[in-house]
Amino acid sequence: MVKRISSLFSALLFVIIAVSIWNICIGSVHIPLSDIFTILSGKSESITNHRIIWNIRLSRIIAALLLGGALSVSGFLLQTFFCNPIAGPYVLGISSGAKLAVTLAMIFF
Repeated sequence: MVKRISSLFSALLFVIIAVSIWNICIGSVHIPLSDIFTILSGKSESITNHRIIWNIRLSRIIAALLLGGALSVSGFLLQTFFCNPIAGPYVLGISSGAKLAVTLAMIFF
């Protein structure tokens, strides 16, 4: 059982790394994989590609990973708090409160 879980997490980690590298490569400006490794090591001569990777693409990947982790932890905490494996954000009105906050932000900002 432990070997199965560890192999599953290893496979998922590999998929996350592969998709992250693919996400860095594609875009309106195609950056080859060899250039990505030189940019990440700090030996790049192209300032444009350096800024694209460090300021846009890596920050987007890190934000997506952090947001996904935060959503999974919040769902786990909701299910643990209510001792209900199917508890969702509608139990406490979290979704309605989020809709209200987004609506107010759109109106005032």
